[in-house]
Amino acid sequence: MNRIVLFIVAFIATVSIFAQSGIDGALAEIEANNTTLKALRKSADAQKKANHVENTLADPEIGYNRLWGSPGSIGNRTDVSASQEFDIPTITGAKGRLARRKDDMVEWQYKAERTAILLEAKLALIDAIYYNKFFAELERRKSHADAMLRAQEKSLEAGASNQLEYNNVSLSLSQIHAEKVKAGAERQAVMRKLERLNGGQPLNVVETEYSPKALPADFDTWYQQTAESHPTLGYARSQQEMSRKQLSLAKQSALPSISLGYMSEKTMGEHYQGLSVGLSVPLWGSSRRIKQAKSEAEAAEAMREDAQTQLKFKLREKFLLAKGLSGAASEARKALTEADNSQLLAKALKAGEISVMEYLVGLSFYYDAIDNALTSERDAQKAYAELTDFLL
Repeated sequence: MNRIVLFIVAFIATVSIFAQSGIDGALAEIEANNTTLKALRKSADAQKKANHVENTLADPEIGYNRLWGSPGSIGNRTDVSASQEFDIPTITGAKGRLARRKDDMVEWQYKAERTAILLEAKLALIDAIYYNKFFAELERRKSHADAMLRAQEKSLEAGASNQLEYNNVSLSLSQIHAEKVKAGAERQAVMRKLERLNGGQPLNVVETEYSPKALPADFDTWYQQTAESHPTLGYARSQQEMSRKQLSLAKQSALPSISLGYMSEKTMGEHYQGLSVGLSVPLWGSSRRIKQAKSEAEAAEAMREDAQTQLKFKLREKFLLAKGLSGAASEARKALTEADNSQLLAKALKAGEISVMEYLVGLSFYYDAIDNALTSERDAQKAYAELTDFLL
């Protein structure tokens, strides 16, 4: 097995601790610098504050009346009043619990948006590592093709080969050069995406190895252990709890509220002052609000059950895809080690047993195997990243 094959097998079969820390470190940097995440965090904090606005006391009410008497002999009358409305303590507690459930929903929504952004970043990092590998491979191919072209040029000058063979080697070099230009442009596009995700700051990705991955042996066990932390389920669960608290508050809001205050009345030669007590009885609309809250609670329960069912099937699909792609990557690696003809082709060409054209065709099969191994491993890494995105 020549040095090229040894190198390819090594960087496909092994995992570097530095690469792991590099990817994790890049994701941490992106999370700290991403402008969208910063805006979402501020928006979430503002929404959580808004959730507690209704949990404060009602504004006090102050009244002042100046009444002129007629006939003038009866004098004028001055009224001053101040009152404050209070909820029954159980209602205040229900409002607080409802606000906290809304806070939970806001946090789960933020986690879902954070997960989507970090997944986009991780997929881009996987692409960057793939292009680092592929670009290095194309550099080796170009060096080999350059050496072959120089050898063919000398052979052509010596009359040992013909123009057709020289042209074939030249075309092979041109194709490698075109692939290198294309891969460089695609890598630059990936790096621009990472720069955007990193808040406009360049991100240097030099790794040529992926983070380690280990698919769970059993999907159902893994799902039971991890699904509770998925934002989809967390949000649906919080929404259900919020609707229950909303129903409880609607029932308690049917109770009357109390207002306490002070009142003063002055007329000619007389002055009345004292405490005032008021009772607000919610006669209109309370039953409708309770019915609406019940309907919303039932809908939230149905949505939670649907979210749980849909998520399990979606994650199972991703699990099977990741498992299949991981198997394809293993097969590609195996093909590289067991069906490498690069040394045999070189010996046969040197011995004159095959033509230059036959050598180039055989070499293209070897290159295709390398390309397939690189692509398969990238696809497997992406599938695993999408399966475990909520664990980022």
